[in-house]
Amino acid sequence: MLAFLSCKKEKDKEPEPESDFDRKAMLENIGNMIIIPGYENLNNKVVQLDSAVVVFNASPDLSNLSALQNAFKGAYMAWQKVSVFEFGPAEQALLRTNTNTFPTDTAQIITNVNSGSYNLSLVSNIDAKGFPAIDYLLFGIGSDNVAILNKYVADAGAAERKTYLHDVVNEIKLNVNNVYNGWKASGGNYISTFVSAMGTDVGSSIGYLVNQLNYDFESLKNYKIGIPLGKKTLGTPLPEKTEAHYSGISVQLASAHLKAIEGIYLGRKYDETDGAGLDEYLVYLKSQYNSGLLSDAIKNQLSTAATKLDAVPDPLSETILNNAAVVDAAYMELQKQVVLFKTDMPSALGVLITYQDNDGD
Repeated sequence: MLAFLSCKKEKDKEPEPESDFDRKAMLENIGNMIIIPGYENLNNKVVQLDSAVVVFNASPDLSNLSALQNAFKGAYMAWQKVSVFEFGPAEQALLRTNTNTFPTDTAQIITNVNSGSYNLSLVSNIDAKGFPAIDYLLFGIGSDNVAILNKYVADAGAAERKTYLHDVVNEIKLNVNNVYNGWKASGGNYISTFVSAMGTDVGSSIGYLVNQLNYDFESLKNYKIGIPLGKKTLGTPLPEKTEAHYSGISVQLASAHLKAIEGIYLGRKYDETDGAGLDEYLVYLKSQYNSGLLSDAIKNQLSTAATKLDAVPDPLSETILNNAAVVDAAYMELQKQVVLFKTDMPSALGVLITYQDNDGD
């Protein structure tokens, strides 16, 4: 009887993919050549953004405002490359939520600025901080840069607005620096934990990676494209819900985000050279899709989706109203990718998708 139970228990286990593939080399490549350089770049860009705020606050003029806006765009683009990695140090810091919850709550920002009293760590301020709040503060409080500058020079709340801007940037800087240091071998050394957890079960690095890659991809599809397009509101567009609504770089950010996800899948290093990624793992497993390899199907669909997304003009909010068809074409290609990423790839790798969503795929 004990033997029967033991055999039954073994049979009930999910079979794990063949283990001869060098998972450690893949995780080392993704960790050392993609994740850590990504956080390093973001950390540097956020430090530059913080310095630009200090310069602008000390001497607010059109030149310094333009420099600050450019620093903001650079940091926001750098964020897209690490948005996927919401595990380990980033999960502990709730980095994605604290950094990029959009659309931003402009009414709450105005209340905070006017009162001069706020706590950015409170849940009530989740959508009144991060990059979306900076987007509003640098691009959305006036019709042009002259009007925006006036809000930091002659407006009755100019001093309070400067303080709030700096506080929001400073929180991002502190959080990003903590996560970056948490990954480094000379810091929290999470890289060692990441590389050593080589299984595919829940809690393994591959499990985390596949789950968060899927979660982040669906966020791209839904929050950056689908919801503004009206996919969740019976076709009624909501252009004000786009990412970077005020600066108008929504498509640029979404394209960078998709390229980052593609790079993770392909194991593409930060210097754009090829390395071991999930695609090599699928090739090793000889995973099939229709009459070809699953690895190729995923790669080809990513390329198709990127081409369609790149064809969407910025600002996205205006294109949604004036040429929704081109946005819908990109959305449909992103939708096709979901099945490959969320069903076929995890099944081939032996990874269980554990996060919950209301997407319906």
